[in-house]
Amino acid sequence: MESRWEDQIPHDAPSGGQTLAQMQESLTEIPGLTITTPGGGTPNVKGNTGYDFTVEVQPGHAIVDGPALVDFLVRSAWSVRDGWMPNAQISISVQAEPGSGFDIGPTAAEGGWVAPRDWVVSDSGYSRVPIPVDESKGAENRERLGPWPGEVPAVPANVTAPAS
Repeated sequence: MESRWEDQIPHDAPSGGQTLAQMQESLTEIPGLTITTPGGGTPNVKGNTGYDFTVEVQPGHAIVDGPALVDFLVRSAWSVRDGWMPNAQISISVQAEPGSGFDIGPTAAEGGWVAPRDWVVSDSGYSRVPIPVDESKGAENRERLGPWPGEVPAVPANVTAPAS
């Protein structure tokens, strides 16, 4: 039995973009990172759908171009044609080395995906940012992304480097 949301939210586009499996395969191409995402999932009770990326920075590596990583992940999620269109947010969690000073929030703000604010960088190396893609708070992001499913982004080069 479908919920009242399942017939209102775009899903399973017949063409365009890429499959979830193709997107997940592309995530393995960035050296020094383990990136996982379970996919878009069905709409929750409020009709919200989205993606949750978990990024683990491997020992001996550092993220050196965070804005390129954020852009790649957001555009990757938007390009997945099988499953549900993200209509709420695309969340990115990062676990870097403790004390690394890396925080995904200011990085996403630098790339223009979220509004700048005072970010508190955790000494634990963990940080998280929700990127809005809903029609109200995320309207600018949706305009930036274009129609769903979006273009498949190229895997960015030089996002990571050996930690110094």
